[in-house]
Amino acid sequence: MISPSSNSPGELMRFLMHLREQFDTEEQFKEFALAEVRHFITDLRSLGIELTMRPTYGGLPVSHHSATQKLGVTQKLTSSS
Repeated sequence: MISPSSNSPGELMRFLMHLREQFDTEEQFKEFALAEVRHFITDLRSLGIELTMRPTYGGLPVSHHSATQKLGVTQKLTSSS
């Protein structure tokens, strides 16, 4: 088994990059790759593997939008009352 912490791309990414030359622009390729990853996530569910995608917020890091971050803030507010 390949270590997930490896710096080399996985099989899925290598396959997607192999298809990169079929697209005229980087934008078209990213749209394709995103659609394929979404489809892959759906396919994995049929195997009992659950993955989710986090949305991006205008290119900003999602950490300040994450449910975990908000949960932590909520817990601090309720525990200090």
